[in-house]
Amino acid sequence: MRNEDVKNFLTHHRSRLNPEDFGFPVQQRRVKGLRREEVAQLAAVSVSWYTWLEQGRDISISPAALQRIGKVLQLSTTEQDYLEALIFGAKDRPKPGAIPHEVKVMVDALSPHPAFIRRANMDILYWNEAAKAQIFDWSTIAEHDRNSLKLMFINDDYRQIIHQWDQAAQHTLAAFRTYYAASNYAEEFERVIKDLAERSEAFNAMWHRQDVSKFGTGNKAIIDRQGKIHHYTYSALEVESAPGLFLIFYLCRASESK
Repeated sequence: MRNEDVKNFLTHHRSRLNPEDFGFPVQQRRVKGLRREEVAQLAAVSVSWYTWLEQGRDISISPAALQRIGKVLQLSTTEQDYLEALIFGAKDRPKPGAIPHEVKVMVDALSPHPAFIRRANMDILYWNEAAKAQIFDWSTIAEHDRNSLKLMFINDDYRQIIHQWDQAAQHTLAAFRTYYAASNYAEEFERVIKDLAERSEAFNAMWHRQDVSKFGTGNKAIIDRQGKIHHYTYSALEVESAPGLFLIFYLCRASESK
């Protein structure tokens, strides 16, 4: 599946480029963007080598060559990191285990601020009372659907509490894709992808956009039962003693917390 991801990512990003910006004519082109041979020329690699790279073949790749290709495709730092993770593989990391007891105690102690624990594939594992009251009560849904990305697309109750859903869904999906590339345990992500592909047309349409982003910090707007919008900042912190588990902490904006 990663070979297909490499192909889709590279073809998507070269299709966004304007050949005229690189001095190439735009006439007699069957598809948008740069051709493979043009990317190869600009990146100083052979056409056959670049073609094999797009096809996901098992070839020898140097970081320097991949950096040159990323520069031609005008990739952001996050997009370049994603491509390198797809091709070179993730760092060797142990599979996440059980949540340490002290981490659960810390999540509970963070009330009245919402906090919860999730895996890199967005599975929700544990939450405090403030998260249940202010964000979402994950105990009301089946355990196999307790996943932030799934909830975005297949749970109407969850979707209704997310202000500016389309933007939030795109960001969550882009972060999921980044985590997926960096993980040693692709099957945990592919299980989510397969389930969503079968259950959500909106997911299928958005998945092919090839967006990637980091999830470290950001803003979230939640709509309560009375229709009032509450604005939070959030931080995602990886648990050092349990790599692959993340503590997500929400802080209500000062103007709303008074």
